[in-house]
Amino acid sequence: MADYSNIIDEFETIANAFDSVNYFIYNRVSEINGRAQDKDYPLLLVKSSPNTSRGNVNTLGLPTGKKYTFDIFLYNLYNTNVRLSKDLQTAQAEVDLYLDQYIAKFFERNIDASNGFYIIDKESINGFLAHDVHNDKLVMSKYSVTVGLQSSCDAGTFTF
Repeated sequence: MADYSNIIDEFETIANAFDSVNYFIYNRVSEINGRAQDKDYPLLLVKSSPNTSRGNVNTLGLPTGKKYTFDIFLYNLYNTNVRLSKDLQTAQAEVDLYLDQYIAKFFERNIDASNGFYIIDKESINGFLAHDVHNDKLVMSKYSVTVGLQSSCDAGTFTF
């Protein structure tokens, strides 16, 4: 049965296979500024502190499924050099397209939940576009994606 780490591994596997993404980070958003040279754009970041809910529980009070809402960011450079050849709306449209393609591939690879997880409410994924973010002067597209995880946790061992 899959667990939380399998979801993150899948996010990274898809990012590494995607020709339009050059770097993957699973961490805080501030990590973008914390890495002076150890990054390349376009960059995909999955925020490492998702919201979570337990959902339905069995007779032991254990969850039968869990939901994690991840913030996923796609960044690309939009510094002075890039601005000479590309307008803002074009740069934002590119990162928005890349993130849509990335999420679509995640959905496609996990549509049947055979890996133990799947996107919930794919029609209501929300986010925003931004520009001039972080030290590198980036354009950004962000979506919040909720992933359902089938759960098979046991009751644990307790000694009283």
